[in-house]
Amino acid sequence: MSCIGTAGHVDHGKSTLVKALTGIDPDRLREEKERGMTIDLGFAWLKLPGGREVSIVDVPGHESFIKNMLAGVGGIDAALLVVAADEGVMPQTREHLAILDLLGIQRGVVALTKADLVDEEWLELVREEVTDLLKPTGLAGSTLLPVSAQTGQGLPELLSTLERLLAEGEERQNIGRPRLPIDRVFTLTGFGTIVTGTLLDGKFTVGQEVDLLPGGIKTRIRSLQMHKHQVEVAYPGSRVAMNLPNVQRSDLERGNVVSLPGQMRTTMLFDAHMHLLTDAVRPLSHNTQVDFYSGSQEIPARVRLLDCEELQPGKSAWVQLRLSRPAVVARRDRFIVRIPSPSMTIGGGEILDIQPRYHRRFQPQVVAALEQLAQSSPEELVVAVLNRKQSGRSGNRSIHGFIGYERSEIVKLCNLSEDVTRQILDAFLSTGRVHKVGELWFGQSTWETLVEEALRLVREQHQRYPLRSGLSKEEWRTRLGLLPKVATEVFAILLAEGRLETAGSPENKEAPQRGSLICLPGFVPSFTIDQQQQVEQLLQSFWAHPSTPPDRIEAEELVGAEVVSALIEQGRLIKLSGGILFLRETYDEAIEKLVEHLRHHHKMTASEARDILGTTRKYILPLLEYMDALHITRRIGDERVLGATLLHS
Repeated sequence: MSCIGTAGHVDHGKSTLVKALTGIDPDRLREEKERGMTIDLGFAWLKLPGGREVSIVDVPGHESFIKNMLAGVGGIDAALLVVAADEGVMPQTREHLAILDLLGIQRGVVALTKADLVDEEWLELVREEVTDLLKPTGLAGSTLLPVSAQTGQGLPELLSTLERLLAEGEERQNIGRPRLPIDRVFTLTGFGTIVTGTLLDGKFTVGQEVDLLPGGIKTRIRSLQMHKHQVEVAYPGSRVAMNLPNVQRSDLERGNVVSLPGQMRTTMLFDAHMHLLTDAVRPLSHNTQVDFYSGSQEIPARVRLLDCEELQPGKSAWVQLRLSRPAVVARRDRFIVRIPSPSMTIGGGEILDIQPRYHRRFQPQVVAALEQLAQSSPEELVVAVLNRKQSGRSGNRSIHGFIGYERSEIVKLCNLSEDVTRQILDAFLSTGRVHKVGELWFGQSTWETLVEEALRLVREQHQRYPLRSGLSKEEWRTRLGLLPKVATEVFAILLAEGRLETAGSPENKEAPQRGSLICLPGFVPSFTIDQQQQVEQLLQSFWAHPSTPPDRIEAEELVGAEVVSALIEQGRLIKLSGGILFLRETYDEAIEKLVEHLRHHHKMTASEARDILGTTRKYILPLLEYMDALHITRRIGDERVLGATLLHS
């Protein structure tokens, strides 16, 4: 499906020509019919001689309604530039042509309307004037056809020329990311809210769930219509009417976008390459307030010039546009900028990055990166996205720049098709240029940096705390800034590659940190000679007083906190609540005695337990609580009975 857009000065006969070609009057408003002047967008369609069906967007030509014109030409495949033969080139002829050129429209035909009102000599002068006007634009060399809507002169030739133009062009791109920039919203009794627009980048199907952006409203497609015929599927390039249930007319406006859930994102800042028109009345200064137009959107914005003090007429620059409210755009979208007062088109350009960082001005590395981005091949685009750095967390992103992207995100950011993106990623994966972690893709340099940081954190832990078995997995994850699922998958890869290991003493089966510590392969905590002597002295104190051993404070006074922590981690000391410590052997023997008593007597009080072990209340209560926690015992009032652990053993 293809879409043709008209362009040209007011009263040059655009709507009359459309009606003559299609039989449809594109002027639908009563005011338009009364004044004989197009005010808003009009729509029609026709079947070309070869059977190809095309849509036509008819735009207003008056300078007061240029904003409405801009809302309609963003999605067209070819332009029908209308110039009245009896008047020739006029101001809006020039402005409309400039807009078409800024939007990158390179296919078109010029209809010299009202040809029946002029003689051949005058017609030739107009033809030369229009030819000269087209020379510096993308429509240079376009066919010029004298036509008359009144007599039918030239209409068959115009139709055949349009058919040839559309046949020579590429088919509308389907990258699996459909979006419908809304250019009209209305209601119909019995149907509810209807939106219309020119469908871009993919297909929509009846019944699909959709998002309405930037508001984030969710609904579904109740029905689709093209040229007043119901369809199940609408394809790129189609003029589409979409019925959206459970949405109020007041919730939507021109400029909103219909997309599949999660496929488009809003932005208030983007990088772009911008051109200032040669006939702009003055240079563009940094931070100038403009009106930004893309698709059917109109948003106030400020232009930040990145590589020049002022943008001179006829020149181009790298810019950031800071919008006053969210826009829904994609890489490679074309845009127009106008100054609000006096209202006039001054330039436009192409969007390169919709989620950039805020750039400082006059930074050579920033300009170099933008130049590379503008010239990148599909493969280079994927690499650039995967290896980009960004602060802040969003979705699966890291706070330290270790960014992993799902394939659908890469499709959106690169503005590539799903198939092309998949082929590139698979090829990169086979050659080691990317890494896949679960559903996330990492660029090689990002992955290497992530691995280096992951190992460095563990290495520093060993150097700083040589008596500890390793670094807590949770602390490791937090310091890397990874989401839990991503951290688990990254650790699994490094574990399989033998670059990290799970730490923890197998003797300390009750230790809560078992399996939650990470260490470098082969790392074993070891005491110095002096520390080993201190440990032996400490353990002698525990052996000498097995039922009333030193508590943690006393032990740390003898050997230091790190040594005590290491003995606990190794399982040689058992840590209870209240700072109570037991030697492993003493603890095992105490448990055996208390369990044996319970097997014979079925219940036990704290006093009985104290007498069995020959200890004091200070030690027996923390020990019994620890046994309760391990389900060795179960407390019932003031007594203990065997817990689930032993009852089922």
